[in-house]
Amino acid sequence: MNGVQISSARDALYIASEMEKRAVKLYERAVMLWPDDAMAQAIKNMLGDERQHLKHFSALLGDTLPPQADALLLSAYAGGILFEGGLHAAARSGAFDSPQALFRYAAEQEAIAVDCYTRFAQQCGTSDEAKAAFLKIAQEESLHLAALNRAVSA
Repeated sequence: MNGVQISSARDALYIASEMEKRAVKLYERAVMLWPDDAMAQAIKNMLGDERQHLKHFSALLGDTLPPQADALLLSAYAGGILFEGGLHAAARSGAFDSPQALFRYAAEQEAIAVDCYTRFAQQCGTSDEAKAAFLKIAQEESLHLAALNRAVSA
């Protein structure tokens, strides 16, 4: 895991929550730039989905956060997984050219998340708790990915 040791479900859920926070921030900023039309509605839909993921993962995490030094490391690591280059890179890639383009872009990001969580689960070694947490998160993200792929095909 590139130097990041995941040893508990808490760490797994913390990374997932941090990744969702990044998604929420990207879509919150995007909706300010595309406020009126079908694009705005598509962005708001994505924002709603990501907020639901964050709410769910945060509820699973609860109040048991990693120690501050670990949290900083996990947060920094999570920040480099999804939405590389942030809003500007997404816009340059054409993600906001149309609702279909946004669904395609979001599906690409969800596929990265599913792959990441699945690899994390495989690398958890003897931590069955962390492995189970990552597999559950990967399954939830797979459902969102399937919905996005249906939207892209529509």
